Amino acid sequence: MKINSINHVNMNPYTRQNQPSSMKKEEKMNPSDELQISTEAKELQSSEQISTSRQEKLQDIKDRIEAGRYHADPMEVARKFYEYWKN
Repeated sequence: MKINSINHVNMNPYTRQNQPSSMKKEEKMNPSDELQISTEAKELQSSEQISTSRQEKLQDIKDRIEAGRYHADPMEVARKFYEYWKN
């Protein structure tokens, strides 16, 4: 016995997946990514310059750490953390 499908059109189910690929090519040709930096961000970038007094303080701390003369008070560090996170 031979059974023939009624609505058989020799349609490959994977051809539908190939059709949208032409749309993908068009999207690649017209990139639309854009980046905008706000004025506040630009001000922050320019204000990142460390003042000379701050640089001197940092260098002093680095030198004391290397020489073994820097000792942080754990209670003071904890208090500063608490004050920072409390506000």
